[in-house]
Amino acid sequence: MFPRVSKYCRLFLATSLKVNSKPRRLPGFSLPEVIVSLSIIVMITAIFLSNYRDAEKRSDLSMSAQNLVSDIHLTQSYALGLAEYAGEVPSGGWGLHFDSATSSADRYIIFADTNANQRYDVGEEDPNSGGRTIYFSKTTRIKGFTGVTSPLDITFLPPDPITTIYGGSGTSTVVDIILTEIVNNTEKSVQVNFLGLAEALD
Repeated sequence: MFPRVSKYCRLFLATSLKVNSKPRRLPGFSLPEVIVSLSIIVMITAIFLSNYRDAEKRSDLSMSAQNLVSDIHLTQSYALGLAEYAGEVPSGGWGLHFDSATSSADRYIIFADTNANQRYDVGEEDPNSGGRTIYFSKTTRIKGFTGVTSPLDITFLPPDPITTIYGGSGTSTVVDIILTEIVNNTEKSVQVNFLGLAEALD
């Protein structure tokens, strides 16, 4: 029979074995693994933010085009509804004025054609009398027009209403108003024809 081992011997042996045994490896990440993981997260975040900003700008451009179409329809309804300007129905109906010059490419004007010349004249857009000046978003501008040169006036004369597209180079039966997003230079067009139909083109 083997001699009984005292509790002090057992304690000594257990302590010795712990000291001499290999240290147990604790679960976790090494420094290179942490650096690689953080780099991947930063890269994915940067790509996401870049795509998000681009999508936001494209969305602004599309929204500006749709708002323009709505304002064209609104101006037609002014003409059909014989809306008054400064207390009188304008003899030339209602219209929209566009100018692609740098100083005015960030807006367009809804005006009353008070002298029936089918063109915009300064003072026909007074907001207190019924006119309006509409500004695009910060990054959207009028780039130009197809079919006519700048400036462009589109008027609607009741009762039909008769639609007149009048540019710097004369009249036209159809015009594309080209809007641009000035950071990425993406474009979207709004087309208007002699029937008064307006639509945003892809």
